[in-house]
Amino acid sequence: MSKPSSVYKRNNPLRNMISKSKEYSGICLVKNASGIHVRPAGVIVRLFEEEDCEVRFTYAGKTVNARSIMSILMLGAPQGGKIFVSVKGNNALCVLEKLQTAFETGFGEL
Repeated sequence: MSKPSSVYKRNNPLRNMISKSKEYSGICLVKNASGIHVRPAGVIVRLFEEEDCEVRFTYAGKTVNARSIMSILMLGAPQGGKIFVSVKGNNALCVLEKLQTAFETGFGEL
């Protein structure tokens, strides 16, 4: 049985909806001695500003939109803090991997 080709066309709304429903999550460890401050928060926001996805950070029971520097700062995540990261939408896995790499390298501060 062949697949209905209409679903697999590049600009098909159903195909786009399916790809946007992908969600990935992981835990990132804050390695910076000063925790998450303005510079790392700015790096985080710029990592996925061109992507069509929703990114949420959860720390100490608070969940925030990671597209906002102020929201990230309000988490108050210190060195050693474990942030639960949830990414949903296009290129979600790629965005999660970029974030994990940024956390691993201390946002260039280590």
